[in-house]
Amino acid sequence: MLPIIFRGHDEAGFFAFGVGLGPGKSPLSVLPGNQRTAQARYACLIVVKDYFRMSAESRDAGVWHYSHIEPEILGDVRARRAVLVFDLSNEGPPYDAGIFRVLFDWIERNALPAGRCIWLSQNRMTGAAASADVGRRADFIQFQHYDYFIKRIAWKFSPSGDRGYTDPRSYLAALLNAASKDRRLLCLNATPRLVRVLALAALHHHQLFDHSLVSFGGMNYVKRGASLPEILKFIDAHSRLEYLRPWVHEVGKMSPLRVDDFPEQGNELVEKIDRRVYERTFFSLVTESDFTEPGIARVTEKTVKAFCMGHPTFILGNPHSVDIMRGLGFEDWSSVFDRTAETIAAPAARFESVFTQVLRQARDIDIDPQAWLDAMRDVSVHNHDYATSGKFLTRYAETVDQPLLARLASLIAG
Repeated sequence: MLPIIFRGHDEAGFFAFGVGLGPGKSPLSVLPGNQRTAQARYACLIVVKDYFRMSAESRDAGVWHYSHIEPEILGDVRARRAVLVFDLSNEGPPYDAGIFRVLFDWIERNALPAGRCIWLSQNRMTGAAASADVGRRADFIQFQHYDYFIKRIAWKFSPSGDRGYTDPRSYLAALLNAASKDRRLLCLNATPRLVRVLALAALHHHQLFDHSLVSFGGMNYVKRGASLPEILKFIDAHSRLEYLRPWVHEVGKMSPLRVDDFPEQGNELVEKIDRRVYERTFFSLVTESDFTEPGIARVTEKTVKAFCMGHPTFILGNPHSVDIMRGLGFEDWSSVFDRTAETIAAPAARFESVFTQVLRQARDIDIDPQAWLDAMRDVSVHNHDYATSGKFLTRYAETVDQPLLARLASLIAG
């Protein structure tokens, strides 16, 4: 058991919950009263939850900030009895030079030994970006990725979880039967983001919208960069997407669309799975959380759920998203799908490359739907079995959880 205390929140945070998702007891143990002692060796989890809470502006606004950590804890870090773990494993933002330069200064000012602060987020590029920004000063922090929501999905699909259906064989039979299908593709969209609005506009333009199952929250609550003027400005800067302009206006007028009966919204939908929408469609077009930011390498539970369901998947997300899925142990349908888009850095060109493949697959389905499904069968069955057998959960625990816990244990051992 790894002794911990936590600061910044009244709960231990996403990482602490995530590593506890597995057989047996949690590998973490909170010290009595959530307090250090003079003899204890421990990890202090700093529950970030929101990137903004790392900024000086949040501190000045009265929000708890890492600079509020008790001097005694910092003394334990200097004495090599403790480590600080900054837990943002629920998000994967790009490197922010302003935030991290202040953090490096704080570490140096408090004489904390290099490498005894750990940064956890979903973004696999943060460490490289820090090194490019500040050189060797980046060694003050050990940058690690941790995918809280992916770990939740791995648990959800495992025999210990509740995926929402109990007969995988009947599900696979329906998934791979053309007679079960009444739509070409599935496109699930929660909070509107730029790529989601563009995807819906493209489905309209290519006359696929009426042949798709689409969920969409409407434009009443949008993420930064996803308002109608901002999307049109993106098209202004990427003229190859000009043909989508009238359809973006149409998407802006759309009412919310739902394809399931779940009342939940936002993160509450993470574990919700309706097998029927996968059975009714041939493949998924996943609109990821990130698309235009070059400093992010991650996938979210949106992509992972589609792979776990064995649903052939196209991803409108970051480059190399399929490589990340392979790294998690999944197989890909690349023997049929052209994955050229995976290597394209320019977002507009990557978008069009994905849609070229979407249109090609839709045409092939029209020619012989059952033959198309038969070509998907082996990978679809493997991925679904990999998730539902618990092998996905085991792999994540063995390749991410256990090495990270071992590293923390080694650090606090002195």
